[in-house]
Amino acid sequence: MTRITLASATHTAAFQASPAVTPGRKMPLMDFVHGIAPRLGIVIPCRGDVALLPACLNAMEEFLRAGDHIVVVDGDASPNVALMAQSKGTAYLCSPNAQRGAVIGYGMQELLNRRAVDLLLICHADTLLCRGTRDTLLARLGPGVRYRWGWLGHRIDDPRRRFRLVEYGNYLRGAWLNLPYGDQVMFAGVDLLAKAGGWPMQPQLEDLELSLRLRCLTDAMFVNTPATISARHWTHGICRTTIRNWLRVASYIRYRRSWPERTCI
Repeated sequence: MTRITLASATHTAAFQASPAVTPGRKMPLMDFVHGIAPRLGIVIPCRGDVALLPACLNAMEEFLRAGDHIVVVDGDASPNVALMAQSKGTAYLCSPNAQRGAVIGYGMQELLNRRAVDLLLICHADTLLCRGTRDTLLARLGPGVRYRWGWLGHRIDDPRRRFRLVEYGNYLRGAWLNLPYGDQVMFAGVDLLAKAGGWPMQPQLEDLELSLRLRCLTDAMFVNTPATISARHWTHGICRTTIRNWLRVASYIRYRRSWPERTCI
């Protein structure tokens, strides 16, 4: 399994100066450098979401105005995606590997190696951030805040009440187990990401693998600013999709326990 490493010399020196982490023990996290506003990097993976991308990019206006780095990573080499990204002033990359984990990892590598960022967010192309997300997030990540990874609140784009139950169930999974879903706009500080071994470059369940690593270091942080996600993930039925997701999680965790290098679950 390939992992992305951080090439920034400044970040590397900070990592080496950090205290050692004992697996299973919560790690005290340092605040951002006082007096310097955190710099955000946002990866938008796009795989067959050409029609949904413009609305996602329009919702990024406050991040663009603040000078944050946004990169759209295309897994399908679509010229339309490139034009949309460039028209909004965001960077565009075409991933050589169309698998979702690789697409996200390719964008992260670009941000970490070529941009000076403190915090990374993953926002899928079918997700709409609400107004004020940036200010709310940074207010929660100010001096003295313990958490440096987590997820945003989310709302499924369907008015039926059954989806409110799904939203609450997803929240409980993140709050109780520190295992948020990848489409809940996960975020992580670059120092913590480095401690966790970087982004897991695997074809699927990369969000679960990352959460399993990060929760060994510190608890996740929930930021209650809802992002709207598409209901298409439940086209095969809510119960069927939910049961399938939980079975996949349980199977992966059981499989992961057999890894010789495993240190924490």
